[in-house]
Amino acid sequence: MKKTALALVFLLLSSIAALAADVEMTSVESSLLDKVGYDPEAKVLVIQMNFSSDRYVYSDVPQTVYDGLMKAASKGSYYVKKIKGQYPSQRK
Repeated sequence: MKKTALALVFLLLSSIAALAADVEMTSVESSLLDKVGYDPEAKVLVIQMNFSSDRYVYSDVPQTVYDGLMKAASKGSYYVKKIKGQYPSQRK
């Protein structure tokens, strides 16, 4: 039973990572964040930090959170307060 559950979690995370590869990324003005992408159908948010090629893929992120990030005066602060640690994530 545990192996089946772990396999399902792995498949879910793998499919989220595959979706992230297809998400269109937009450059943002921020000292912390470099690019942001969002897939509203899958509710997947992808964040790329400045000075890194790593992408953080967040699942189950509502459109309102993405909209808030894109409208925030400080995108880095918004990310730290409203996204980081709040949603399931995977580093890619």
